[in-house]
Amino acid sequence: MRKAVAAIALLALTLSGCAGKMDAQRGLSEEWRLRSLEENFLNFKENQREMEERGRDSQRKLLERVRALEESVSRLQEQSASMPQKRVEPLASAPVLVPKSPAPAPAVPAAPKPAPVVAQALAAAAAAEPAAPPKATPQKAPATGKGLYDQGMTLVRAEKSEEGRTLLTEFLETDPGSALVPNAIYWIGESRFIDKDYAQAILTFKDVTRRFPKHHKAAAALLKIAMCYQQLGEKDNATLYLRALLRDHPKSEPAPAARKMLAELGG
Repeated sequence: MRKAVAAIALLALTLSGCAGKMDAQRGLSEEWRLRSLEENFLNFKENQREMEERGRDSQRKLLERVRALEESVSRLQEQSASMPQKRVEPLASAPVLVPKSPAPAPAVPAAPKPAPVVAQALAAAAAAEPAAPPKATPQKAPATGKGLYDQGMTLVRAEKSEEGRTLLTEFLETDPGSALVPNAIYWIGESRFIDKDYAQAILTFKDVTRRFPKHHKAAAALLKIAMCYQQLGEKDNATLYLRALLRDHPKSEPAPAARKMLAELGG
């Protein structure tokens, strides 16, 4: 009888332990599903924002092209109006030739007196000496290749964001295979960040992380993305990208700043 009671008690303890494990596993599974849903929702919001920003960017570029065409047409019209119009004279009727009586032979003019010796010498010296060529104004050759990159980066660092962004964009168009392309894209993002155009800055920095995930500028771009989201008041997205930086680039130069920022955000 005692053995039966002990067996029943042991069976009850085993069943309760299994139930506890099942409850714990179920709780972990639910937490994992909740986190997965949160990340998927954040990614959905982020993709939606990217699509909206790209649409606005395309519309802005189209408007800029239209304005540029309008300005070109206006300049051509002004130049055409300022050009002097040539007056076309009417053709005069051909004169009627009337035969004339032969004119008397003209009198032979007297021979001119010879010029003084000094005047002749000066005239000969002036004719023999070649005219000095006009001095050419030195012109600075336009920057190309790395020169465009260096000038653009210097201007962005000096907070002349629009001028620097123009030169860096021209560098990407003229030398798309350069090893400095990741850096150039990053500094274009910095110019957007200086202008407080955080949405466009996020898209530019993401271009660095998407195209060059192993480049050293990818870690800096992830930190800047988090800073942009912080400025936009989106703490969850900022935390997500700081964690991505520490996961993929734990020993990078921006990692300490990412840890400090993550602690401030409570992440």
